[in-house]
Amino acid sequence: MAKYTQFDLPTDAYASFDAQSLRDLIISRINNDTNINFTDQNFEGSNISALIDIISYSYHTLLFYLNQTSSESNFNDAELYENINRIVKLIDYKPVGKQSSVLPVNIKGTSDLSAGYYTVPKFTFASTGGKTFTFTNDLTFEKVTSETETITATGNQLLYEGTIEEYPIVNPIGEKFETINLLPGGNVIIDHFNIFVYVKETNEENKWYTWKRVPSIFLANANERVFEIRYNENKNYELKFGNNVNGKKLNSGDQVAIYYIKSSGEVGKVTKNTFVDSSINIYNTSQYDTIWADIKDTSLNYLGIESVLNVNINNTEDSTDFGEEEKVSEIKQNAPRFFSSEYKLTTKGDYKSFIQRNYKNLIYDVTVQNNSDYTNDYLKYVNDELGLTDYTLDTNALFNQFYFADSADANNIYLTIVPNLRKNKTVVTRSNYLSNSLKEKIRSEIEDYKLLNSEIAFIDPVYLNLDLSLSFSSETNKTSYKDYTCLEISRSSRSLINEEDLKTKVFNTITTYIDSIKLGGLIDVRFLNNELEKIKGIEKIETIRTDVEGSGVPGLSLCIFNPIYNGRDIKNIDTRCQLKPYQIPYIENSTLFKNKIKVKSSTSNNRVVEY
Repeated sequence: MAKYTQFDLPTDAYASFDAQSLRDLIISRINNDTNINFTDQNFEGSNISALIDIISYSYHTLLFYLNQTSSESNFNDAELYENINRIVKLIDYKPVGKQSSVLPVNIKGTSDLSAGYYTVPKFTFASTGGKTFTFTNDLTFEKVTSETETITATGNQLLYEGTIEEYPIVNPIGEKFETINLLPGGNVIIDHFNIFVYVKETNEENKWYTWKRVPSIFLANANERVFEIRYNENKNYELKFGNNVNGKKLNSGDQVAIYYIKSSGEVGKVTKNTFVDSSINIYNTSQYDTIWADIKDTSLNYLGIESVLNVNINNTEDSTDFGEEEKVSEIKQNAPRFFSSEYKLTTKGDYKSFIQRNYKNLIYDVTVQNNSDYTNDYLKYVNDELGLTDYTLDTNALFNQFYFADSADANNIYLTIVPNLRKNKTVVTRSNYLSNSLKEKIRSEIEDYKLLNSEIAFIDPVYLNLDLSLSFSSETNKTSYKDYTCLEISRSSRSLINEEDLKTKVFNTITTYIDSIKLGGLIDVRFLNNELEKIKGIEKIETIRTDVEGSGVPGLSLCIFNPIYNGRDIKNIDTRCQLKPYQIPYIENSTLFKNKIKVKSSTSNNRVVEY
């Protein structure tokens, strides 16, 4: 029971007051006080009424802030984005904002482009169907012949969804650690990792320079042209510059030009073959042309407005998803890991946290292994379970070794990444791997954070086909028996559920569970059996062989195998199976799997009728 003060109010009454209730309380107090003969408080527009309004609404504002911040003052309890953002600022953690879709492309040079080395200049873009994608770095390639040919560039053949926007010139005042707020106005979506700064410095040369983005200005040397970016509590970007001790300081008279990618958000995503021999265009404005003349590498042969017409692009795969900003729960999870790593990647957890945070629009899941794991686990799997005498006989392993491994494999860090866009193919064996361009992007951006003696390499995920299977110890070719195995559901005769609906519920329960399993996850058949038994209308579940009379076992009996190697590593599961860190299950053909689910119903005379 609440305690009352001398004012006849509960001690927790502050939490329920607003301006009107406080105003009414003051007026009521004055009216009930027999020692006061005021009546003006009851008339709107009177002086004392205006004074009461000012007091009431002032306290209303203070109480609002009290209620908003009383439970938001520490890391564990904060639930509002602006509060958790301010708290993690104390440890220099910078939340990640929105990320536009990324599109790997192939570059093709036409016969009108002579053989030689060329560079696609930064900010070059391609548009089709109202969608625009932009190069954010120079891309150098060699055209070997005078014929039309697909070209492999030295760099990331990646385009980012959105258009380059030019922010008005900013004139700094020249203070230490000067901060510039990027405020484009409206509901503009800025790609978090694509903000670019150029500064025209007041010196003898009086020219434009490229300033580099760094994770923290305090890690920079005195004369480095660097800046850091923070996505602040108001969901705007702050650009912070140095003080001539940590990073070069902006001076009065300098001019700061800011460029950023303006994203279309979710609607910017495109499917494969959206760009088919599409032309690319050079970005140019009068201001940027002046900047470009000062900052370009004069040793490179850049494509111009005319020669760029002889270069086309194609996309043979879908773009990645649009990445939303970090949520409060994600900040709470990532900030402690960031603080412990101190901008350095040393442990497996550091690598995994860094990749999940910075590339969440690219990846679905990632695992990290060291050289010992690679040798004792992955190579053992390739040799013993797949029966390959050399790991290079595996196509994926060979390509990853060729493109990303160096001459010494002793200190490699191996990343297994499942792309965010997961594709099941029912006609050909599943091939859903991160493209080389995206792998190169991740590897190059990790370079600034990893230890000097560690090198980044990749293991493509091993997709294990999961299916119903019941086999016996005397049988040798166990993969063939999945084709003769089905799941028999005995439906209660009194159940009102439709047979097809029951079949769909069983199918959805199984597929939802399998789709939730990530790299190195646990396939728990007993748990799945329990989930199926919770479905109303089911009396019994059995896995049976259609080619063997009277065969059958209670519950589910599954198998998993690598379809690329015809099931050499097949495993039958009726209890639990722990996958390896580079393995992930999937159902190759959902239609065929669903057709293996049979529903039977018991009638009153105990006859069984199959549907």
